[in-house]
Amino acid sequence: MKITLRFLFLIFISLATKAQDLPLVGVASNFIQNGKISKKLTYTVHLMSVYQTNNLIVGEKRFQSGHTHFVPHFILNKAISPKLIFGGGYAFGRHDIFGLRENEHRLLLQSTYKQSIKILNLSQRTRVEYRSPLNLKTNIRSDAVILRHQIGANYPLYNPKTSKQGLYLTAAVELFGYLKGATNGPVSSKNGNFISEAWCNAGVGYVKNNNRVELGYGFQRLVRNHKQELRNFNLCQISYITAIKWDDVLNWYY
Repeated sequence: MKITLRFLFLIFISLATKAQDLPLVGVASNFIQNGKISKKLTYTVHLMSVYQTNNLIVGEKRFQSGHTHFVPHFILNKAISPKLIFGGGYAFGRHDIFGLRENEHRLLLQSTYKQSIKILNLSQRTRVEYRSPLNLKTNIRSDAVILRHQIGANYPLYNPKTSKQGLYLTAAVELFGYLKGATNGPVSSKNGNFISEAWCNAGVGYVKNNNRVELGYGFQRLVRNHKQELRNFNLCQISYITAIKWDDVLNWYY
């Protein structure tokens, strides 16, 4: 019995040493501006930037700290009803992960459904992205199709009926289904799984009129290769969200 346990223990140790999961730490910042074009038509500008703060050596590979992601989005939104919104737009991704730089064009379509349970605000967003990453080392371009679904919640710690400012709690979970994976590098690669990526975050925010600031924790898990090795990214997330009513701006200007 002791020999069997020792044998199983040695097998476990050998498998563990072969795994090259990456425990990374970083900071993610978001700037989001929402603007009203007409009664039912709005737009969203979203700038996301991620910086890895720790250096990591796994096996013979070195994963250096530095700027890993910069992704600006521009999305037009059409309100079908007070609860249902459809949108579409473009995003550009600049990536530097696993020692490989890629630039990526994205086209996206999405739907957002919002509902409230007393003062708890819930939202579900389903997004389809066509991505076209270019490997800057080999100059080879590939493409990918990704289905994303996000469930989010917002719970105000103040009375929204009597005040327009106060603290609130926020949380979200998003899964990435890879309908087609890119073949020219780690960005947007399927890597053997349909669900190859998952994000979750939770934090606290403060809202005043049309401006919000959020601070929280984010976790991103990515299957990074066909060996099923993972990138676990622990992030400090900082977000600023603002809304602009262009009628008010034009009235002030003229």
